[in-house]
Amino acid sequence: MKLQVNNLGAINQGVIDLSKRFNVFCGPNGTGKTYMAYVIYAITKLENKSIGIALDENNMKSVMINNSFSIQLDNEILWEFRNKEIKTVKENLWNLFSTPQDKNKSFFSSTELSTAETKKEFIDKMFEVELDMKIGLYNYNFSIVKAENSQEVQIKIDENTIKDKTFFSFMEMVFLSRLYSLVALYPITSSVIFPVERNSIYTFSKELSIKRNEALEHLEAIASKKDVDLFDLYFKRSTRYPQPIRDILEVAEDLENTQKHRSSFYEIATEIEKELLKGKVIINKETGGVDFQCDKSPKNKLSFHQSSSIVKTLASLVIYLKHEAKVNDLVLIDEPELNLHPDNQVKLTRIFARLINKGLRLIISTHSDYIVREINNLIMLSQESEQMRNEAKRLNYNDDEYLKKGMVGAYYFDFKKTKKRESNQVDVLEVLISESGFEIPSIDDTINLQNEIAEELFYTIKYRNSNE
Repeated sequence: MKLQVNNLGAINQGVIDLSKRFNVFCGPNGTGKTYMAYVIYAITKLENKSIGIALDENNMKSVMINNSFSIQLDNEILWEFRNKEIKTVKENLWNLFSTPQDKNKSFFSSTELSTAETKKEFIDKMFEVELDMKIGLYNYNFSIVKAENSQEVQIKIDENTIKDKTFFSFMEMVFLSRLYSLVALYPITSSVIFPVERNSIYTFSKELSIKRNEALEHLEAIASKKDVDLFDLYFKRSTRYPQPIRDILEVAEDLENTQKHRSSFYEIATEIEKELLKGKVIINKETGGVDFQCDKSPKNKLSFHQSSSIVKTLASLVIYLKHEAKVNDLVLIDEPELNLHPDNQVKLTRIFARLINKGLRLIISTHSDYIVREINNLIMLSQESEQMRNEAKRLNYNDDEYLKKGMVGAYYFDFKKTKKRESNQVDVLEVLISESGFEIPSIDDTINLQNEIAEELFYTIKYRNSNE
């Protein structure tokens, strides 16, 4: 899927290819990278989206008797659903960014969101798609199989499923709608975002709590003897923070249930703890909060606000990878380098490659030359040659840390320049990925300028000393 964005905040225009497993956003501050990430997150977050179609009687009989059934996909419905979801996000940008609805009329009135592919391209692609995956929906597990160049999808229900009234209601009214929503945005199954605010979520989750603030507003209204409009109260509460902040707050408020699940990415989460954090992120069963157990002092547990900045930055990612991550999830991380020393930025980049090769999809927005350079190293390491394999082994790289260039997309967000001046509008430019990686102009220009200044100052000192 390619997403076309026009007139979104500072962004004049841009097209992002979401079929890439790893997309990198770079560019100066204030160029719309976070805006773009928020919109992508809103479109691809599929948990609660519904098309409104149900299984027919024959399918339900097959569910009861055979524990499986098959359907013929309707590509017209898929096409309409995808476009409807993009339109819905556009109409609710005020809610996504938590801006007053009246301001939205002017601020987002010219924003355009669309898929940058024709209906025929989409239908041809859906026909060619091959599916073989296991998914969990509402605590029920299914296997989904679709052969290439076929419209038929085979669905098998996990044999351990308890078939009670709730299950059959789910199957009849919800399952098919959820399946279509998955296929419509294939290959992305859902998305999760880690904005820069992630480093304070667990520290201040109680104070920022959505439920707590809702209750306080309710009590304040009663105390002042005002009429309480519960619908209005809910509406105000739901738009208190931008959508990504609301979502990670809800996760922070429900860690007790979150920890009951174990993700297939659990081991990589423990690698982050071992290689970067030097300790364990622990969900406290008594408080429902997050503690940290340092490897150097395993008998002592630190509360989250006592922990180091790197723990605050990476704890939410660790918890997600341990308990929630699923294959083909899209993970968006704003400034992964936040609070990380350069050596840890390099280590985290290599872990990103492991996650991608294990099945996650990733979008990062970064200003870090260390991260970009390491991505380029991993692209170069993917070259198939005995010499490169020997070099990778010598440099202590693992096979699951390579990034093939076809997996990677890079985008440069920069202000348009005319002959007279720099514009206040931004074009999102796709950066060429070669066998040696890619270059980001603003980062390279700054490094080159620093080197030039350092060289001039060095020779000035040397020349001055020689005259003395």
